Amino acid sequence: MMSTVDSGDLLPEPRPVTGGRPPSLAEVVTVHDGQRVRHELILAPGATAADLTTAMILVPPTASLVSHHGDVDVSLVFREVPRDSERGLRGEAVPRQGGGHS
Repeated sequence: MMSTVDSGDLLPEPRPVTGGRPPSLAEVVTVHDGQRVRHELILAPGATAADLTTAMILVPPTASLVSHHGDVDVSLVFREVPRDSERGLRGEAVPRQGGGHS
């Protein structure tokens, strides 16, 4: 048999969360300009490694850092490799393979 003790203390009523989720201290803004895609990672003071990791997952792993700037907030700008099938990773022409039939 289980017994409980009533100490007379009242528990606080649950309250709804107001304002939604707190704003992130790390966010990614993506800009599409033709075939070029840039991702700007913006870090605000107080951002944790968890904030950074959560935001960085939105940046493709092949994107390269092309600029950075900031005073209070820090911005890291990454650019995706163009998706032109006739260009290699460094922009050099890639020879086409023959389309022979078996």
